[in-house]
Amino acid sequence: MRASSLLVIGIILQQQTSRAFQARLLQPSANPRVETSYRSLNLQTSPADNRNIAESILDELHRSNLSFRIVVIGNGAILETTSKLGPTSPKSSISPKSGERLLTFSNEDASFELHVKVDQVCKIAFVVNTANNRRVARFLSDNGAPICSLILAGNSDAAKAEEWFDGLVAKHGDEIVL
Repeated sequence: MRASSLLVIGIILQQQTSRAFQARLLQPSANPRVETSYRSLNLQTSPADNRNIAESILDELHRSNLSFRIVVIGNGAILETTSKLGPTSPKSSISPKSGERLLTFSNEDASFELHVKVDQVCKIAFVVNTANNRRVARFLSDNGAPICSLILAGNSDAAKAEEWFDGLVAKHGDEIVL
């Protein structure tokens, strides 16, 4: 078959395949202690869809009602805290300074708030380290820089929390490229 025919067939198949089936399998890590990036979901979406996917994942983390070690690395500082993403529902807003869309998680008295610039999220990686049972959701920018990391932590029923996170990975894959 000629290359142009294969290209046309590939385009037709890609158009007929739903996004849920555009996952591709990756090779397991050479390090047996760390499981990373077995599956990657590469979504060819519009920027509005990307925001919805990032918001959807963040909302799933919020609805889990689990505690996370939240790590945010900024210019010249690193913030770490352990908290649930809530208990209030996430609020979407526009930053008055930058005009960027924010998804805000806060506790009841707003003494703790996490504002995520969802338009900047270009990749979400779910990492499971079997050596120490650490489960991490990493939100990354277009150049791979961390926006924030949410490490499953401090939950009374650790086995149930790990099972929930593993279900999240089974549903979305280890990596979502937006």
